[in-house]
Parts: sequence; structure tokens; C-alpha cells
Amino acid sequence: MEAFDDLLDHSDCYIEQFEHKLPHRGPAETRKCGHSACEPHTIKYYGTGDDPEAVGDYCMVCFGIYLEIWPDKTLKQSYEEKQGA
Repeated sequence: MEAFDDLLDHSDCYIEQFEHKLPHRGPAETRKCGHSACEPHTIKYYGTGDDPEAVGDYCMVCFGIYLEIWPDKTLKQSYEEKQGA
């Protein structure tokens, strides 16, 4: 029997345009960066205290780009390949 999330359309999750190894869970929601991402593809940025407005949930791609922290090496490689194309 398929899990409920396997039946959902995840095409609105920003990460879908890149190869990745992470599962989806639940619907995508608009994050602080402006991209839609489901919960597993979202990272909470707690900030440094300098800019409280920056605190919030960001898609994993933007988190990787701006903070250079990529939880999924496949995603990082796919992003870099698309930038070089």
C-alpha cells in the first residue's frame, strides 16, 4: 500500500528542479526566501543576532547557496551543475 505522501504531487516543492536524495512529506509552503518547500526540504535559520528579520524557514537550496551548508551532497552537486550549464 502506498503512503499518502507518495500520492501527493510535489511539483510545487522548489527542490524538485534539482536531483536530490531526500523524501517529501506533506504539502509545500512558501518559505522566507520566497520558494515553496515541504517540511523536509526546509531549514530554520536562527540568525546571528544582527538581523532578526533574517530568522525563519528557508528552502534547502537557498540555505545552501547563502550559508554554504548543504545537508544533501546530491542536491549541492545538482545545483552546481545547473549553474555551470
